[in-house]
Amino acid sequence: MLPMPLYVDAVGARVAFDAIGHGPDLVFLHAGIADRSMWAPQLEAFSTRFRCIAPDLRGFGETPVGSEPYSRRDDVLAILDDLGVASAAIVGCSLGGAVALDLAVEHPDRVDKIVLVGVAPPGLDYASDPFLEDLGRAHQEAICNGDHREVGRIVARAYLDGPRRPEGSSPEWLREQVIEWSLAISQIDDWGEHVELDPPASQRLEEVRTPTLVIVGAEDIDSVLEGCRTVAAEIPEAALVELAGAAHLPNLERRAEFDSVLTAFLS
Repeated sequence: MLPMPLYVDAVGARVAFDAIGHGPDLVFLHAGIADRSMWAPQLEAFSTRFRCIAPDLRGFGETPVGSEPYSRRDDVLAILDDLGVASAAIVGCSLGGAVALDLAVEHPDRVDKIVLVGVAPPGLDYASDPFLEDLGRAHQEAICNGDHREVGRIVARAYLDGPRRPEGSSPEWLREQVIEWSLAISQIDDWGEHVELDPPASQRLEEVRTPTLVIVGAEDIDSVLEGCRTVAAEIPEAALVELAGAAHLPNLERRAEFDSVLTAFLS
């Protein structure tokens, strides 16, 4: 069981996070289809060797969007400063991976290692994806109809099953969890103004000198696979691992394999 959450004041909002364990600092940043609870299995597993830190990013879980322009990377720095952490290893999935990549570019002195999971950073050119386009139309229709559970089902279809597996291929408990997360996320009407890194990290990958591991589920959507392969190819000496039998949340769908790969890299 996780301890009571902690909070830190950032620009215009109070950011919620978990911090558990003792040892070198290890930060987990969640995907845009989840909240910090997606990392609960990893906090349990890794807190015996690390101090594990997992925030709710702006607009997710217990962290509100706030009323002022904000930067998710600055929110992470606010947590590190509050805990007295000079630098940490950072694991980020999807949206969280983009934040981790931004931090490695903008604040390399604060990042010891980065693990980018299912990341397709903004600024890369992706081929059109008929699978996502079809689901995108259904997603928008469900939003217009106010059918938030159907929105969640479509999100699960896209990011858990992926384009090469039939619907329902992912575990039922995980599908229900993603639908629950989606129901919470759908309550956000205004995501405010996020201050983007300029130029974006996707155009500065060669600047990254932080040891980097890229992990992607082999069943993830094509643009994510493409993004991960590009990031791994353009960051000097980055390693790429493609996990079979998993899509966008491999830490949950293939927990044992994911934790093994992560352990080897952190060691």
